[in-house]
Amino acid sequence: MLTMSEKHANPPNRTSFSSVHPLFLSDWLQTHGVHVASQLKFVQWALPLLLTGIVFFDELKEHVLGEGEGFFNENFLIEVFVFGILGPVAVWLVLWWIRGILAAREQDQQHLLRMYENLEDAQARLHALHAQRGDLLNRLMTVQEEERRRLAREMHDELGQLLTGLSIRLRACQELIPDHPEDARQCLERSNQLVLEIIEHARTIVVSLRPTVLDDYGLVPALQDELERRMKPANIDTTLEVEGDLATTPPAIATVAYRIIQESLTNVLRHAQARHVWVRVHRQDDCLHVTVADDGVGLPSWLLRENGRQGSSSLGILGMKERAMSVGGELSVLPNQPQGAMVEFSLPAGAPQAAPALQEEAAL
Repeated sequence: MLTMSEKHANPPNRTSFSSVHPLFLSDWLQTHGVHVASQLKFVQWALPLLLTGIVFFDELKEHVLGEGEGFFNENFLIEVFVFGILGPVAVWLVLWWIRGILAAREQDQQHLLRMYENLEDAQARLHALHAQRGDLLNRLMTVQEEERRRLAREMHDELGQLLTGLSIRLRACQELIPDHPEDARQCLERSNQLVLEIIEHARTIVVSLRPTVLDDYGLVPALQDELERRMKPANIDTTLEVEGDLATTPPAIATVAYRIIQESLTNVLRHAQARHVWVRVHRQDDCLHVTVADDGVGLPSWLLRENGRQGSSSLGILGMKERAMSVGGELSVLPNQPQGAMVEFSLPAGAPQAAPALQEEAAL
């Protein structure tokens, strides 16, 4: 038995289409270069006329020339009318009916061929999407493992060193208290400073995992903090435009919008060489429209050529599209005018459902 993936991997072959129908004479003729429809149209008119002529001359020979009867003889007129007019008319109607059947059958065949072509195109797009999802899943797993390693390294190297230093200083303070109280006081001050550094470093790690300002104050303050914290050190000017009421945006939708904007800003820092970034967030009815634009070097030429094709986006863009699609939204990456790149996406701000992973992230 074929699995689902094997079934998709083996689409029906259009060349086997005729095998599901009986072999008609018309099929054989068409395969040998005879266009049945045009030939049958000629026969539909020629055959009745030929029959009329044969009947008329035969009756003329029998009744007028043979028996000496006149043109208006009753037998002559009846036989000419029945066999020379009604008969050919009946033949014409039968051939007209056959032509209609063949034309309908040909239309059905063309319709089925178009359906097969559309099915093959849809299967090709489905395979491309499956390949994209596989690449994205591998990337997500890799990024997850890298993030875990990074956190473990930071916890071990940074917090471990700070806590070790704090332990050493406290032990030194313990030894200095009896004989050197002033030195002990200074040592305690440095230890307190070290504790503050540990707290600040722990806060940095927590914010990198999940920005608390997004949960505490909402999307707009979180975006302001993100732009200030990441764009300002890179000497990139920023403009944040907000329209509409964002306070009632569902948490899962706000999380998706924040993560997509965050990834867009990461792309600006890595690739754009921009001097200015514009972020516009517009809430209209039950839809959240967001635009992130820059004045950098723009999109690469290969992405401009392949942007409209399935399976042609980079993994970063694919990840943003997957985030938007997970809540029923859509995302596109376009050139910005007069220069730079632009990310546009729309999310259903009134949608009650979201992907489980996003709901868990929003609930953290």
